[in-house]
Amino acid sequence: MAKIKPRTFKGTHDFTPQEMIPRERLIQRIKELFRKYGFSPMETPALEMLEVLSGKYGEESDKLIYKLDYKNDRPHDRVALRYDLTVPLARVVASHPEWLMPFKRYQIQPVWRADQPQLRQGRFREFYQCDVDTIGAEEGLADAEIIALTVDLVNILGFTGESRQAVVLVNHRRLLESLCEFAGRPVSDLMVFCRALDKLDKIGIDGVREELALIGVTSDGFARMNKVFALEGTALEKLDALKRILPQNQATHEGIQALQNIFTILDALKTPSERLRLEPRLARGLDYYTGTVFETIVPQQPHLGSLAGGGRYDKLIGLYCGRDLPATGTTIGLDRIFAAMEQLNMIDMSTFTVTTVLLSAYSDEEIPAALKILTAMRDHDLAAELFPTTGKMKKPFTYADKMKIPYVAVVGPDEVADANNPKVALKDLRQGTQEVIEIAEAIRRIKAGMTNNTFSGITGCLDHIQKF
Repeated sequence: MAKIKPRTFKGTHDFTPQEMIPRERLIQRIKELFRKYGFSPMETPALEMLEVLSGKYGEESDKLIYKLDYKNDRPHDRVALRYDLTVPLARVVASHPEWLMPFKRYQIQPVWRADQPQLRQGRFREFYQCDVDTIGAEEGLADAEIIALTVDLVNILGFTGESRQAVVLVNHRRLLESLCEFAGRPVSDLMVFCRALDKLDKIGIDGVREELALIGVTSDGFARMNKVFALEGTALEKLDALKRILPQNQATHEGIQALQNIFTILDALKTPSERLRLEPRLARGLDYYTGTVFETIVPQQPHLGSLAGGGRYDKLIGLYCGRDLPATGTTIGLDRIFAAMEQLNMIDMSTFTVTTVLLSAYSDEEIPAALKILTAMRDHDLAAELFPTTGKMKKPFTYADKMKIPYVAVVGPDEVADANNPKVALKDLRQGTQEVIEIAEAIRRIKAGMTNNTFSGITGCLDHIQKF
């Protein structure tokens, strides 16, 4: 049989234990925060009916849907890999009209996009999204809570300080309608207008100017837009300025009023104002947004792109059930955040295993006792494993050193001589200390060490090996 070259599909990624251990810790922190805000877990299938996904994201984004050939001869039954978690949520909610509102859910699952991978920015073709959404709540408190949650999350994860402080940008689709008119184009051009603005990070301001010129935005119109983009001050100060600059119409009034309310709520929630910025150029390119939109960036690290983004989508669910339901939410890009944390040295990638203590039997005669001790440690929720061979003690210690396991417990004939009171020779490889102690005391010390130490950066433990 010919040798098969081991390779992966471009834009997908294998996650080794070194990556999965901190990823799982990251996911756990995110879940804890979601639950703290009252969101409950939900999952949906990886496969969706193609007609469910198509036409919801915009012309350019629809091209990135991974369509499958399954039942290709029956167009109505064609399927695709889910593009995001928001449209599947809308489908589920539409299928359950009996659910009590508001409905708050979080969802952490992979999605797929036929996009050009950008590995440095954590942009893959298969990647994880962490979504929180509130269905059935009008604009205001629900949107403010999503923004406050996002600020809490970036704080918890460590995106603080001058060089890596994350900021949530906020805008409103109604203000974008006014901005579109202010630039000299009718509201019917809004979707194309927003898609062009959404490419700012990818193509730069000159590229945006060229794209807007294609829909008729003149140099004078673009200059008027830049006047809006150049506004400085607090969110409320910018909103006051927008009242004077933008067209005096219903869209301007509704957008400003909605954002004033949201920023007032955020202030009441004690969300730090320095973590928020009213950003009139923020568009979010997906077609289903109808109100407030928000996106999280690290201003001093522009190459990272957005860490999270979302907004209000009051019309999406109605496409499936015939009645509109107000909805708002955000997507936290797990892979984007992980890539950012790795580049900013915010994450420990040195751990190879979750094992806390490695047991080693001196000879085959001690194996039965070692197995009993292993079971006792696991019964006390310690991550423990038994080295598979006996004899020379250098092997398990070398293994523990390379795998960065913080404790080794040796079971020799002296330690188990008293069957009613077995002991272990417990070695703390971080401190280089060793002591023969009872099993209960060994478990207590290991648990205390787990609480007080992250077990990172364990090096040189072979220098402290003593003969057992």
